[in-house]
Amino acid sequence: MSGTHTEEYVVETSVKDPDLVEKRRAEIIDVAVTVFTQKGYHAATTKEIADLAGMNAGTMFQYVKNKQDILYLVCCHIHSRIEEALYAVAVEDLDPMEVIAKSVTALYRIVDQLSDYVVLMYQETASLEKAARSSFLSREQRLCSHLENHIRLGIERGVFSIDPRSVPLIAEDILVQAQMWAFRRWSLSKKFTLERYIATRLELLQALLQ
Repeated sequence: MSGTHTEEYVVETSVKDPDLVEKRRAEIIDVAVTVFTQKGYHAATTKEIADLAGMNAGTMFQYVKNKQDILYLVCCHIHSRIEEALYAVAVEDLDPMEVIAKSVTALYRIVDQLSDYVVLMYQETASLEKAARSSFLSREQRLCSHLENHIRLGIERGVFSIDPRSVPLIAEDILVQAQMWAFRRWSLSKKFTLERYIATRLELLQALLQ
């Protein structure tokens, strides 16, 4: 993997109380996720978000400086939910393929639960300014690295026989296939239940790895 480090983008605030900042931003995110999903990022207004969050625009801008900051916080919130689900998978004493299977299952299930939000997140990432976008994309790289580590462990233990050079591509494929369930669910759900989609993906992945 690349050793390039991207600094975390910092959303500025004029409020000194970190607990209050966290509380107010959670309120803003909660409303903005709904507004952005229903209306789209570009059609939504900061006034609308502030009103629904129960604060005036001036107050809201003490916690964020513009609509892009709100989008960044929303994307990070959605992505954090995905990370939490993936990192919560217990891996102790499991066969490497079991670890991959549990990780893929957790990933695809959380994407299903957050499907509309996932579509929003990936559609609107391009609307972020460069520093914020780079910071967000580094989160994606963390997911890839997490999956890569489990695949490499399987290679080291002699369970997987794939060329180590293909590991990054396989990890990327796993993430793309999860996103596909969100973006193409309108079509895939006519042919697969979520559980059958997961099972099929795991069958294909196991055949590839072993």
